[in-house]
Amino acid sequence: MITSTVVRKEGSTLVGSCQFAQCKTSERLDQAFPSVRIAPLFYEFLGRYNDWRLAKLQVMIGSILVLFLGLFALIMPWFLPKVGVWISLVIFILFFFALRYYLVVNERASHLYINVYVLHHHLIGKLEVGFCDHHEPCHCVADFRGYVLKNYRISFESGSLR
Repeated sequence: MITSTVVRKEGSTLVGSCQFAQCKTSERLDQAFPSVRIAPLFYEFLGRYNDWRLAKLQVMIGSILVLFLGLFALIMPWFLPKVGVWISLVIFILFFFALRYYLVVNERASHLYINVYVLHHHLIGKLEVGFCDHHEPCHCVADFRGYVLKNYRISFESGSLR
């Protein structure tokens, strides 16, 4: 809508749209972004990606904690026959709370993965159409992919996240 009004005022469709793109993106960042408009999307992706990685770490810690507490609750009566049952009950209560923690964190990690996955594909789509401010062929997209892979170890070449 905004582009069409600018085009009508300029009189020529090609010149009007190019001038509009240059005016809208006149300020450049010092980062390796192909466009100023992609920077907020990338920073949103990085924030969610870091949250997801932290949630994955919490899921791993929670699963190890649940596993060890469950094993200790089962094994403790054999090693300490007199007081092992009471210790096993206390450990079982801790196991219950650890399992609740694990389920909450696992659900949060699943939701964050969906958000990160959608943003990742959105960025890949923008990069595949050459979302930059240049009018001639350039290497902005390849430079940006290399920059992200080198600095953040995130690949925009394939459709998978790690």
